[in-house]
Amino acid sequence: MTAYLRITTKMVSAHMGIEMDWRAAVQEGVYPVAFAAKMTEMTNARVASWFRARSQSTLAPAIITPYEPVKGQLVMPFLALVESRFVARFRKHGLSLQTIRKVAKKLRQKHDLLHPFATQSRFRTDGRRIMMEIADDEERHLLDIMTDEWAFPSVVEPSLFDSVVYVDDIAVRMHPFTEFPHVIIDPRYALGRPIIEEGFIPTRTLASAYLAEGDLDAVADWFNTTPDLVSQAVGFEQRIAA
Repeated sequence: MTAYLRITTKMVSAHMGIEMDWRAAVQEGVYPVAFAAKMTEMTNARVASWFRARSQSTLAPAIITPYEPVKGQLVMPFLALVESRFVARFRKHGLSLQTIRKVAKKLRQKHDLLHPFATQSRFRTDGRRIMMEIADDEERHLLDIMTDEWAFPSVVEPSLFDSVVYVDDIAVRMHPFTEFPHVIIDPRYALGRPIIEEGFIPTRTLASAYLAEGDLDAVADWFNTTPDLVSQAVGFEQRIAA
């Protein structure tokens, strides 16, 4: 399966033998594991493991997708895609998947959220624990999620918060890579495909036009955009195709 997923408005799940409402699903975005792997710079197998419960364990997966597999391939909504970025960051800083599962379970139960890592809660880690930043009128404090105790360790400041736009504390838009600041992923536009923020033009459309024409200025003129934005679209598509 390619990094993108072509979805019709109604598809039948072969996994459960039930019909899913894909017309509603596409409004939340539908992304395959291969695309999430590109966005997290992890392997497909590593990302897929975050959506599986550990055998002989009562813990749920680190990330939950409400979608049934498509042609045997795991797919996820936009909020799970955002969560995968945070789980990837936690893993890169040394947290075990078991710890992340425990934290995710507690957050889901405590806050009644299916995708707790896609909220505006500011998470921190010292490589062993995941903490939540709590702010009052005077200062910010860190709360160890598992123990509910205040923590004062040397922590990692995740820059990922700068790449996510929140509305009412829920992620609605993501800037995948800092080197392409005008490329966004927003499930409300272009069926959730990566687009250029100005004009909401799919990056693949611009990149394909450039490959056919070989002229940034010409493509920019065709789509009423700028050569710089076409260049960002091309660079983004080349990066995720590598």
